Amino acid sequence: MLDLPAWPPLWPSISAAAFDCVNSGDWGRYDSAAVTQLQSRLTQMTGSATARTCCSGSAAVELALRAAGVGPGDEVITAAFDYPGNVRAIELIGGKPVLADVASGTPCLDLTSVEAAASPLVKAVVASHLFGVPADVVELKRICEDRGWFLIEDACQVAGMQIGAMQIEGRAAGSIGHFGTWSTGGSKLITCGSGGVIFASDDRSAARLNPILDRPSDAFAMPPLAAAMVLPQLDRLDEMNGRRSETAVFIRDHVLPEQTNWTWESGDRDKSAFYKVAFTVESTERRETIIAKAGQVGLPIGVGFRSLAGTSTRRCRKPVPLDRSQMLGERLMVLDHRALMIPPDRWDELASAFAKLVKK
Repeated sequence: MLDLPAWPPLWPSISAAAFDCVNSGDWGRYDSAAVTQLQSRLTQMTGSATARTCCSGSAAVELALRAAGVGPGDEVITAAFDYPGNVRAIELIGGKPVLADVASGTPCLDLTSVEAAASPLVKAVVASHLFGVPADVVELKRICEDRGWFLIEDACQVAGMQIGAMQIEGRAAGSIGHFGTWSTGGSKLITCGSGGVIFASDDRSAARLNPILDRPSDAFAMPPLAAAMVLPQLDRLDEMNGRRSETAVFIRDHVLPEQTNWTWESGDRDKSAFYKVAFTVESTERRETIIAKAGQVGLPIGVGFRSLAGTSTRRCRKPVPLDRSQMLGERLMVLDHRALMIPPDRWDELASAFAKLVKK
C-alpha cells in the first residue's frame, strides 16, 4: 500500500499557533486578533478589496449570491458540471439555476454557453476553478459587466492560484469576480476543519457584503482558534502548492503516458494549486474498475462531480447542449492532493502504484 503524507498537516507551527490562541484568551473573543490578522493577510495576498472569513466555503457561495442581490425569480448561470452545493445555494435563496456547458479541454465554464444562456432574468454567474484549471474569469467579468450581472468566482479548490492575465498581474483566484470564495474545509489546500472566505474585488461589492455578515456581530464567523491554525498554513502555501505542482507534472508527463486511454483533464499549467488532478477514461465501467484497484494499492482516486445535465427542466433552465458536462460526470475521476504531497524521492513508489492499475 502506498504510504500517503498526513493531511491535515502535523506541523509544529500549527500546534504553536493553537496554543498561543488558547493561552492568550483570543480563542474566546468576538474581536479576535487571529481573525483580524487572517482577513488582513488574505486581502493583501490576493489583491482583493476585502476578505471576510466565514463558517464554510458553501456558506461563502450562498452569502456571495445574497450580496449580489439574487432572490426569488432571479436566474444564475452556472456549469452543469460543478460542485452541486452551488446549485443548491442558488435554489435555497429562491433563484433558478441556468446550466451552461464546460469548455472543450477544460472543466470550467464555456464562454459561448454563458452568452447563449442570457435572459432578462439573469442576475449572476457562478464560475468555478477546478482541478488546477482557471476559469476565464477576466472575460467572464467583462461579459457580466456588459450585461449588468455579478460574477461570483468559486476558488474553493485553488487557494493561492494566480490568475495569469497581464491586466491583473498579482491577483489570486477568488479576487477577480465581484465576489469570490475560498474553502478551508477539512480536505482543502489550507484547512481548519470547516471554514471559508468571501472576497469582494472592489469597495462597492464590499459595501453590499458587509451588512449581510454584520448583525452587528459576525453572523457567519470563523472561530478564532480556526483562524489561528490557518495562519501558519498561509506561510507555506506557495511552498506546498509548488510541491503539489511538481508531482502533478510528473504524473502528467511520465505516469499518464503508461495508462491506456487516460486523458489528462487538469490543463497545461506547470504551476497551479492542485487540490485534485483529474483524468477521464473511456467509460463509466472502466472508471469503476480503476477506482476499485486504486483503493487496493492506496491511491486516493475517486469519482468527480455528478453532472447536472440530466436535471429536470422544472428545476433548472438548460438553454444549451450539455454534452461535455455529461461526459465528465460519467467518465472523470480525480486523484486527491495527498498523493501530490509525496516528495520527489518517492515518485518511483507513486509510479509503481499507478502501474498496478493496468495489470490484469
